Amino acid sequence: MSQLRLRITLNKGKRGISLDKLEKVVEEMRKFLVSLGDDMELTEPASWVGLDFHNGSLAFTSQYQPEVGPVKLERFNSAIVMLAKSEFPPSLRPSTSEHFFEVASFLDVDEIGEIAVFNEDDEPVPLEITPRTATLARFISVLPYRETIGSVQGKIHSLYKESKPHPHFMLRELSTDNLIKCQYEESEYPAIVKALEVKDQVLHVRGRIVTDTRGRSIHHLRVEHILLSDPYGIEDVEKFLGTGESQ
Repeated sequence: MSQLRLRITLNKGKRGISLDKLEKVVEEMRKFLVSLGDDMELTEPASWVGLDFHNGSLAFTSQYQPEVGPVKLERFNSAIVMLAKSEFPPSLRPSTSEHFFEVASFLDVDEIGEIAVFNEDDEPVPLEITPRTATLARFISVLPYRETIGSVQGKIHSLYKESKPHPHFMLRELSTDNLIKCQYEESEYPAIVKALEVKDQVLHVRGRIVTDTRGRSIHHLRVEHILLSDPYGIEDVEKFLGTGESQ
């Protein structure tokens, strides 16, 4: 068992900190940790204490009182690492992440804040935050779309070959049952026609996935390659179960 801990150092190299800044940092950090506790389903989300205070620059540790297992520790540490990189962890609500970025925004323009989480061996994992950590995160959060390379798997639900400006088909994704708009080039049309010849044909569609960051969903996919999965019949089931005829 372990304890969740977050070590924070601000105004490094200086003596003291303004009471206004101290009040804002501590209050926003408290909101962040309590909200994070709710997101992680901790038994006592508000059970955080401050300890190990350092006389000089502002340095202290926030510690969750009850002990937690390795899964909770990994989730906590991973979330903090992502936040330090200006990313929004999928395990946290956006409002929780905003409390963390608000702490970063209180730093002076040229200030580098130090934070650290602790692994299972109680070794610190040092990280840095600056006002830019908050600025970059908020810039990313308002971008409507983000583009990545990836693939989805599913069945063709409907085809719109005359659609303008891009012909496309709607793919019913197997893992989520969501409908995904797949824009394709003329070169991929033969593969689509072949897929439609077989009822419930499963396709692997690879290309540029455009994600709606606000709804955390796929807006559309620009197809680069379509691969049809091999048909799977009753003989395959019998072979798998060993109920077919002996060879």
